[in-house]
Amino acid sequence: MRTYSFARLAGVLVVLWLALNLPLLLGLRVLPGDATYEFFPMMFYNVHALRTGELPWWNPLIFGGYPQISDPQAMLFAPLMMGWMLLQSSPSMAWFVAGTLIHVLLGGLAMLALLRRLHCTPLGALIGSLVFMAGGVAASRIQYVPIVIVYSLIPVALLCLWRLGERPTWPRSLLTGLVAGAILVEPVQLTYFLGILLPAFALALAMRRWPAWSWTERRLYVGGLAVAGLLALAIATPQLLLNWAFVSISNRPQLPLSAATDMSVSGSTFLTYLLPNALHNLRGTYSGPVDPIETFYWIGALPSLLLVIGWRRAWAVPTQRRFLLFFLVVTVLAIAYMLGGHTPFYGWAYHLLPGVKQFRRPSDAAYLVNIGLAFAVGFAASHIDPAHRRQWLWILGIAAAWLLLASLGMRGAPDSWQAATLVAPLVAVSAWWYMRDKRGARTATWCALILVVVDFRCFALNGEFNQRGNGPAKFIASPAVAFVTDRLRQDASAGHFHRIEATDFASWKNNVVLKGLPATQGYGPLRWSLWDRWYGAYSDGDGPRPVSPYSPNPGSHLNTLLGVRYVVHAPAGATTGWMHPPAEVLYADKDTEVLSMPDAYDRFLTPATAIVRSADQPPSPAEFEATDFRKTVWLTPRPGQDARQTASASEACEGGEASLSAAVVRNTHLQVHKEGERAAWVVVNDPDFPGWIASIDGAPVAVHRANGMFRAVCVPAGAHTLAFDFKPWDMVREVATHPEAWR
Repeated sequence: MRTYSFARLAGVLVVLWLALNLPLLLGLRVLPGDATYEFFPMMFYNVHALRTGELPWWNPLIFGGYPQISDPQAMLFAPLMMGWMLLQSSPSMAWFVAGTLIHVLLGGLAMLALLRRLHCTPLGALIGSLVFMAGGVAASRIQYVPIVIVYSLIPVALLCLWRLGERPTWPRSLLTGLVAGAILVEPVQLTYFLGILLPAFALALAMRRWPAWSWTERRLYVGGLAVAGLLALAIATPQLLLNWAFVSISNRPQLPLSAATDMSVSGSTFLTYLLPNALHNLRGTYSGPVDPIETFYWIGALPSLLLVIGWRRAWAVPTQRRFLLFFLVVTVLAIAYMLGGHTPFYGWAYHLLPGVKQFRRPSDAAYLVNIGLAFAVGFAASHIDPAHRRQWLWILGIAAAWLLLASLGMRGAPDSWQAATLVAPLVAVSAWWYMRDKRGARTATWCALILVVVDFRCFALNGEFNQRGNGPAKFIASPAVAFVTDRLRQDASAGHFHRIEATDFASWKNNVVLKGLPATQGYGPLRWSLWDRWYGAYSDGDGPRPVSPYSPNPGSHLNTLLGVRYVVHAPAGATTGWMHPPAEVLYADKDTEVLSMPDAYDRFLTPATAIVRSADQPPSPAEFEATDFRKTVWLTPRPGQDARQTASASEACEGGEASLSAAVVRNTHLQVHKEGERAAWVVVNDPDFPGWIASIDGAPVAVHRANGMFRAVCVPAGAHTLAFDFKPWDMVREVATHPEAWR
């Protein structure tokens, strides 16, 4: 295979990628966890909004309303993923999974190209690319799609920098900037690491080649890096600013050191490099720290053997030695970071490096270890001659024994032995037997590649981490979902824009987006801090319903104010503790009950009486619960803003009555027509979030905070049209100028 062109090697890698991911690519299974319950619904909303002529800046369907444009995990600015999703008018979960895996393939192809440029043999380049695509956390954490996108672009960025170093030109600089921008629009912790790694890599290239460059080449390289950096910032600045604004007023503007050190890995986790089920990540009761998907590092028996056997020869090659040295430093620092509170290193980084306080998983650094190992395996494997039959018989024999141990370890109470994993050592033995009589590099290469794929399919990609049933499709087909959807549509056609609360159902949290169901809950790490304090939010998909003083149960007055007309819960969930008499059951099946909440308020209210309180003295939970919000509104001026303006508006609108009609409720636009002989309050039971700008007949008007976290406007006497529009850049401006007003 030494004479194979890159196109032919790329074709081989595509076939191997298909073999690794066939059930997912055929749509038989989908990615699990967050991919299903968080990321896919968010991307579906982006596409559906754009396809229907709406703007996806604001998502009214989760958390009572959510600044979708500000959350990078919604991936609105991810160019390749959004482009892929927009190819279908109503993309399915299977389509989303395919888009994710195409990113992995893109990274694998870039890895293949880079390894070939670094003098790797076809065997070494292909095995190194396989380790990158399916080894360790690349397999176990596949559900974290935004991180997968960034991880997949690392080899692309490194390849662009390498090519720029080979021959500095402006087109290569622009391409580097585009790739860096595509990374930077996903500000996850891995992106933060790359903000250090990629400049260090570019500097290392310059130091190596500077003496040999002409003055023109030096100018083009330095200028090209500057252009690439500016282009990347130009691409990513909107997302970064919008994300900064949201994070500043979110539930996690920064995290305490303990939040991250509690997520530290331990030295025992590195045993999974030796045996995939060493900590029972795959079978049995997990015995390691943090989440089992974060401590699975298996890169395969054969790749590990090739690394041990061939690394010395790779070290003897100057170009490969420099790469190995660079990524050895990266790996050592990454491991120290992963260990979190077990060493002083993470504490130093937390206190000294700006930005570390925004993240809580030291284990994210494992991605850097994985890519370092992929390079090392590729280099080492390139120095093992596939035509050396005797050596390969020894390698395959040891690999067979290692894989047999790995298979026998695939058990643990309460799980029995996963006998199917015996396929891996059997394939190794078969390859050994076949090579006894067959000579040639091609035979050894194909035997090695097939064994690595089977190894990954038996352990890393055996379904534990990477496959589940199609939860979104099941949700869409649910009779309970159909019932609630029909009821909400009937209510909306009658002018009542109600919401639901789904308790203790991970499948309902963000998936309500798939059917356009406005809900008070959602699933994601970022929430508005005021919403968290007043209403409460789930810390994970399942688990007990969160409670707050103002929202102790689904029957609370806050739910009534939010217009919660239906509560969806499991049949076993008793309502006698919070409903007297118990709520009427409108729908029931073996999995779901839908309860009626007949007292739900409309989205727009016109109370005649206003009670003004300072922001630090809101109504007590008892006062709040006793309030008839059709008649009374509590006004609490935002901290740091003019309380006199609120008091003046309260006097102007006191006692005013009005009638409302022609209500319009859209993603980023609300509108209602008001008529009345006197000035009157109009309260909108939507979050008083920065960026929502009010106008009366097109003229801007002040918005006041009402009932803890909602909006109110004093509308003059007569007939007027009141409108609210969400403007993202106004959100950034308001947070920048008055951050305390929105926390």
